[in-house]
Amino acid sequence: MKVERVVYLTLTFGTISSLMLFSIGLVLDLIGMRISYAFILAATVVLVITPMIRVIAAIFAFASSKEKYNMVAAFIVLFFMLLSLIIGFLLRIMPSG
Repeated sequence: MKVERVVYLTLTFGTISSLMLFSIGLVLDLIGMRISYAFILAATVVLVITPMIRVIAAIFAFASSKEKYNMVAAFIVLFFMLLSLIIGFLLRIMPSG
């Protein structure tokens, strides 16, 4: 499968999944159910993780098509994405109140 197709399908699936979870969370919130926050949190996590999954899918696609330089570049991108996620968790500022 072409790299572009893999990336496209990954982004499309992640975006649609996140949209569905946000919609369910919104409807549940409108009818007053407290579980709505779990759906909204899940949608946010899916939305944040989708680009990382896209990069991982690109790594596998580049590996299968023997494009070593692109695979290394994708690994570097994934490294910096994970590094920024870790730094974000370590340095997060909690709201007061």
